[in-house]
Amino acid sequence: RSILSVLTARSFLLVLTARYGGALNTNGPQLSRRVFFSGSAATAAAVAGTATPLLVPSMPRARAASEQSESYEKEISQKTLLAGLATSPVRNIIVTGANSGVGLAGAKLLTAAGHHVTLACRTQAKADAAASACMTYAATGDTSFYSARRAGGAAIGAECDLASLASVRAFAKSMEGRNVDTLVLNAGLAHGQADKEPCRTADGFEETVGVNHLGHFLLANLLAPTLSKSSNDPRLVLTASPVHDPKSGGGNVGSPASLGNLAGMVNDGSGFNMIDGSSYDPDKAYKDSKLCNMLFMAEAARRYKGKFTVNAFSPGLIADPKGFFRNQDPLFASTFNTITKVAGVAESNEFGGSGLAYMATDASMDGATGGWYDSVPVGKHQLSKHAPSIEAQNVDEQKLLWMLSAKLVGT
Repeated sequence: RSILSVLTARSFLLVLTARYGGALNTNGPQLSRRVFFSGSAATAAAVAGTATPLLVPSMPRARAASEQSESYEKEISQKTLLAGLATSPVRNIIVTGANSGVGLAGAKLLTAAGHHVTLACRTQAKADAAASACMTYAATGDTSFYSARRAGGAAIGAECDLASLASVRAFAKSMEGRNVDTLVLNAGLAHGQADKEPCRTADGFEETVGVNHLGHFLLANLLAPTLSKSSNDPRLVLTASPVHDPKSGGGNVGSPASLGNLAGMVNDGSGFNMIDGSSYDPDKAYKDSKLCNMLFMAEAARRYKGKFTVNAFSPGLIADPKGFFRNQDPLFASTFNTITKVAGVAESNEFGGSGLAYMATDASMDGATGGWYDSVPVGKHQLSKHAPSIEAQNVDEQKLLWMLSAKLVGT
């Protein structure tokens, strides 16, 4: 990278932080998530010298919180997210993607709070290492974020590679006859904008949608009979993202999420590049996969009503270069991570994990289904229930995606 570009980007970061830091104060006027994504991504891209999934060439403009029309049905503070973990009934919980990031943070909290957690990860080695970390955290781990402990917590690792339907089926088979009270579909990936051709799963699917949606779709349906047998208010929880909504910050940067008429799935079957039939775009593929999560959540809540509840949540903006941002340009990811922390809009893996744990166990979620719990306002460290995107509420699209997904995975 040229010295000039780095110095320019550093200057931009200082200006962004100084100019809009006050707007990010949660007690005063706030910078909208949309504005923040635009400006900070442009800064990070200037450092990296590359196009990014978040890049738009514009400077941010502050927008007062009072100008935002969003209203929330329910707001859940960080304190509340943690309050009931060790007093709610002990649950048997499966968490996918639990070897790092939000999944691992949530699994640690759940284990420390006395629950029984199966960490479903891409390899057995990763799963075993994560399970060991959970047990260590429960016994002797740092209590600075979460101090409560309840005896009896357990964590075990299991292989479940969501990029392989055979692996998903094998894992689901291994869970037959066991008690499952909560299934958390948390694993996810996003490819960098430099990728010009799609990576493929073992079954030929575009990998982003294949892992984030289709692998989870199969797993949820295979485990539905087992989950339905639970007498402990069984739940299905999805880790989603506000980028499914083109009106959200992040969601309106770059190509917006939209499945169109699902022409890619309809015409190309397992060989689709993009669900809507367009040319491959890794940024849009991720957004589309998160829209799939929301459409699936709504349809599953309807189909499994009376058997178990289904809800989705967002862990917030966590630009961890070694976690979810691992497939992005390293310098971009590192810079963007720094910006979000300095500006006070970043969430931590621990916050995301506490949201996951709350959704999986808290008594206040008993009977609640079909809800979207977003991490807004940015930087306030809370979950807020509100309506998803307009497209995510399209019942016909929910049904069509379900039908096509079932055909692709063979359920």
